[in-house]
Amino acid sequence: MTTLIIIQLILAILLVILVLLQGTDNEGLGLGGGGGLGGMMSVRGSANLLSRLTALVATLFMIMSVVLTISASVGSDRNVLESLPSINEEDLKSEEPSIPENN
Repeated sequence: MTTLIIIQLILAILLVILVLLQGTDNEGLGLGGGGGLGGMMSVRGSANLLSRLTALVATLFMIMSVVLTISASVGSDRNVLESLPSINEEDLKSEEPSIPENN
């Protein structure tokens, strides 16, 4: 469980860093903007790489969140759905709202 939490923390920090590296309209912070590094590290290539890495890390973060939720609930005796209050049909009847006397 501790390993999963550490992985989740690393993914969260990495996701924040990747989002902050991307500027508005994928301008980025100018990574590889020299133009001499080829197509992969050009301005467009670095923006595309950052976008793909951000999507990958965000997907991994969401998967790890689900895994952590499931692993935390497996050992628990409580079920979240069973702890919700029951709803009777009397509770579902809507009453007309009343107008306050001070208006």
